[in-house]
Amino acid sequence: MKSKRKILYGLLPILFAGGIGMYLYMQNNKTEEVKPEVTVNQYIEHLHKKEFDQLYTLMTPASLSESGMNREQFVEKYNAIYSGMEVSAIKAELKPKVANVETTDGTSNEEESKNQNLDIYEVDYNLQLMTFLGEVNETHTLKLVREELEDGGKIWRINWKPSLILTDMVKGSKVRVRTLFPERGDIVDRDGLPLATKGNIYEWGIVPEKLGENPDAMIARIAKHYKVTEDVITQALGQKWVKPEYFVPIASTEDSRVPDALAGVQVQSKEIRYYPLGEAAAHLIGYVRKATKEDLEKDTEGYYRAEDWIGKAGLEQSLEKQLRGERGGLIEITDESGNTRNELIRKDAVDGENIQLTISSAKQRKLYKTLSSSGDAGAMVLMNPTDGNLLALVSAPAYNPNKMVTGLTQAEWDAYSADEKLPFINRFTNRYAPGSTFKAITAAAGLMEKVTTADKSHDISGLQWRKDESWGGYYVKRVKDVSPVNMVDALVYSDNIYFAKEAVEMGSAKFIDGIQKFGFGDNFGLDELYLKPSQYANEAHLDLSSEVLLADTSYGQGEMLMSPIHLASSFTPFINEGKMVKPVLIEEKETVQPEVVITPEVANTVKDALGQVVTRAGGTAHSLNSLPEGLAAKTGTAELKTKKGEKGQENGFVVVFDTDSPSFLIAAVIEGVNGRGGSHYVLDKLKPFLEK
Repeated sequence: MKSKRKILYGLLPILFAGGIGMYLYMQNNKTEEVKPEVTVNQYIEHLHKKEFDQLYTLMTPASLSESGMNREQFVEKYNAIYSGMEVSAIKAELKPKVANVETTDGTSNEEESKNQNLDIYEVDYNLQLMTFLGEVNETHTLKLVREELEDGGKIWRINWKPSLILTDMVKGSKVRVRTLFPERGDIVDRDGLPLATKGNIYEWGIVPEKLGENPDAMIARIAKHYKVTEDVITQALGQKWVKPEYFVPIASTEDSRVPDALAGVQVQSKEIRYYPLGEAAAHLIGYVRKATKEDLEKDTEGYYRAEDWIGKAGLEQSLEKQLRGERGGLIEITDESGNTRNELIRKDAVDGENIQLTISSAKQRKLYKTLSSSGDAGAMVLMNPTDGNLLALVSAPAYNPNKMVTGLTQAEWDAYSADEKLPFINRFTNRYAPGSTFKAITAAAGLMEKVTTADKSHDISGLQWRKDESWGGYYVKRVKDVSPVNMVDALVYSDNIYFAKEAVEMGSAKFIDGIQKFGFGDNFGLDELYLKPSQYANEAHLDLSSEVLLADTSYGQGEMLMSPIHLASSFTPFINEGKMVKPVLIEEKETVQPEVVITPEVANTVKDALGQVVTRAGGTAHSLNSLPEGLAAKTGTAELKTKKGEKGQENGFVVVFDTDSPSFLIAAVIEGVNGRGGSHYVLDKLKPFLEK
């Protein structure tokens, strides 16, 4: 018995020493407790960097279990919400205040500040999210819980709840992001009548499950009725989003009725951009289309998205920013049923501007009909010469802008593409050699330089002339053998030789100085029309040092190029006592004061001569003399050829204005008038319009 006690007493010190050793070992190997501030700082850092998978590791297992999310779902939720809001930057800053601490024994803040055994730690921070609508600013509270690890250590974890994403979120909440679209501004005429506005069309389509027992046969029948290929229909029905019960739009139609024999076809009304004048104003107004991949790539400001409408031609394109407005948006928090809990941020859309033009819809229609009725290619500009208001700008042939919005069939596109007269070319901004219409400006330049006078005459023999042998085989030609010829005669009969002689006598320096004042190098502020400045010569020959080129330029050939708009404007000094009125297209746009380019005496001298072009027998515009209104005019025919001796295309020109109480001026060009009377063909086209 005694021996057993001795053994027991001997073991006690060993066991005691071993227990102390184990205790010390466990204490030395226990995980060192991390302060709550460290966890908070990690949270802030991961949030800044959008490292949501790292955020997950900072949360308490109990709170994550309650949320019902695993790691993948947790990360996906954050990503989905922040990407939907287009959060580009996250900023979180701790609020500068004393943290609120709490213990399980209910001690006070003051007591807890001394208590080393804190179980819960709370801290507030300010959260700033930079979204596509602007800043979202919230105050959040992090609640940290001290938890024991298996090895007996302590760690601080965050009690996660949905409000850590956004304050008003609870379990089941969702974030809904909506785009608020602006109304595109209208384009209206001088009287407020729409030129581009909202309209409705009928769109036919197919519900696949209703095609019947033999879908292929029905598709063939539908294709024949609507004049499209079967491929167009099958491709539309083969899109990834299509389901049997869905309506699949195919094309627009003017007829809302569906024949009973066409199973599966439905017609729906659709709101679109609508152009009331159609082809008559196509080149002026343009059209809109859905934004393409190329449009998105060119969008340096990042405004457009797929399926946005964007101006693709004319004023719709050049005034796109004013017309489109600014898109807005709404970010809101909803409950599980989709009901709004809170509107987080809202930016109202800003509707596009309404643009009012100086154009008259009625005159635009009539002038287009005048030009296009015979299938001609050309342009006509109708202008008020006293205030510069452009009343009509027409180009033919044209295209149907409404079809460009709703979509062309392949046959329609093929027809446009095959048209040699190029219906998409805007001819009232195109630049042409103006031909003999320019002689009025050469006359004015000569009068201003005191080289020319109204009664100064030249004895001219025959139909051709050259200065001397230095011109080689080049001759200036005319169409009427009259001698002697003075300035008025030369305008009345459109004598090339007279003005070539006057230009050579002036010399290039005086000639250039005289004509440049008439708007060369100026686009008149018509950026919205993409109007290029006119030129009297190519860059290499701006000094007109060649007498041959100088002679050709005097009667509107050579290297001279003028748009019909500039041509119209260049005649306004003859109506306004020498003041050149610049063209105006947009109402209320700041305009430039008329500039004096010639004296009133010179203006009236040329104006009287242009009146005689109409009134005198033999005048090139004498056919207009039968009209009751007093008119003045200048005609011209410009021949385009690539080399000497060949026969080129002839373009006919007419500039005409009323003289008694000036209210209109028309500059017209028709291409390809060869064998049709040259400029006389243009006069015949204009005469019915002028009669009205």
